[in-house]
This record gives sequence, C-alpha cells and structure tokens, in this order.
Amino acid sequence: MNGMTAEAGYRREPVTTSENPNPIGTTIMDTAVLQEPRGFMRALQWLFAICAFGSCADFDTIMRYTVTCPNGDIKEIQHNATYPFVLSKQQTVNVTCGESGPAIYLDPPGDFSSDAAFFVFTGVISFLATMAILIVYVFFSPVYENESKKAPLVDFCFTVVIAVFWLSASAAWANGLSGMKHVYGGDWLHAANKCPFPPGGGPAEASSVEYAFTACQVLDSGHYGLANVSVILGFLNFFLWSSNLWFLYKETAWFASRNPNNESLEG
Repeated sequence: MNGMTAEAGYRREPVTTSENPNPIGTTIMDTAVLQEPRGFMRALQWLFAICAFGSCADFDTIMRYTVTCPNGDIKEIQHNATYPFVLSKQQTVNVTCGESGPAIYLDPPGDFSSDAAFFVFTGVISFLATMAILIVYVFFSPVYENESKKAPLVDFCFTVVIAVFWLSASAAWANGLSGMKHVYGGDWLHAANKCPFPPGGGPAEASSVEYAFTACQVLDSGHYGLANVSVILGFLNFFLWSSNLWFLYKETAWFASRNPNNESLEG
C-alpha cells in the first residue's frame, strides 16, 4: 500500500475547473471541428491555395514567329515566358540578316512580375495561415472556445483581410495575363517598327517608316490553359474566404451579444 501511495504521489493530475473541463494541453486532437463549416472551409482553403499559387508559378508558355530579312532570309524566333514573367528582361533575341548586317534586338515588352508575385504571395500566405489555423482548431480548441472569444475575433478579422487580398490579387493577375496574351499576339512587332503593318491594319503614317524586316508572321502566340485555371482558382479562393465569414462571425462575441438567448439555452 505504501508503494502504491508513493507511486501515486508522483502523478500530477491536470487541474480542471467547471468552466474548462478540458484544460489546455490535455486534449490530443479535436477532429470534430473539421466536420463543422468553419473547419471544413479551412481545409478547402488550404487545398485550393496550393492549387492556385502552384498553377501560377508553374505556368510557362512560348511565342514563336518568323521574320523576313530584306535579303529574303527567313528566321524563326522563339520567346519563353516563365514566372515571374518579366518579358522585357528575359526574352531578348539578337537577329542578324546576312553576314555583315547589324544585330537587331527583338525583346517583347512588358513586366508582369508584380501581378504574378502578388498572386503567389497571397496564395502562400493563405496556405501557411490556414495550416496554422487548423492546428489551433484541432489541437488547441480550448483557446479558441475561451469565454473571452478573442481568438474568433482575430480569426474573423484576418479572414476579411485575406479575402480582400484574394480579390485584389486575382483581378491583378487576370489583368496581367490579359496583357501578356496581347504582347504574345505579336502587335508589338509592328508598334516597335520591326515589321510593317498588314495592309489596312496600321496607321496612315506607318507607310513612311523604315522597318527592320519586310514581314513577320506569328506561328504560335502561346497556350494559357494553366494560367486561366490559376485565375479561376484565385476567384474561387476569394469566394471560399468570404463565404466563411458568416460561420466565423457566429463564433465571435459580436454575434453572442446580439443573441443572448442562444447562450442561455446552451448553458
């Protein structure tokens, strides 16, 4: 009996109170929250954030076209667009017509790095934040369910900020992608006085301009399937974060103060 008493004396039972029967640190996992709307939505946000910034950062495309030199030589040019899509710095190609002709620089204009980087930044922040929030939901549920309700308020305000970020980043990336498609359509070759405009396709004063090449023909203006998917996923993330606000609002003290009857019924 004395041995059992001594052994029991080394055990430290967790201190519980009537207000908090499961003190912080004694709950291993509370996966039931994942079946609630706020937990399930967080899991979806985590997944679609990875898909969104991954599809943007992994996207690349190619523009191919031919130029006809004054001596009749036809040369095929290729430009590759990869993240972060600084076309004016990554794409320069030197073309020489004949053996003694001057080098002609062909570099598509455009810097879409800010739009793409903002989109990827928002996706990475969302991915890391949702992972941290899910850890709090599952492993530290007493902190979130504390009577002070400070954690739900922080969760709600942070979600508002990220929802605005997703809307802004998706709109910016969609605009940047539209500009990239326009550049790779080949219009810059005519605007930069590299090739003459098609008959009836340019301004009247263009006929007096001296062009570097006699003709240009775009063979491939690029493929943008993955980039289009990333834009759709960006707006989908905005929908997920904004639609989750209602479920988070119901956890805050603001909602509890507007519905005191609910607390009395739960008690």
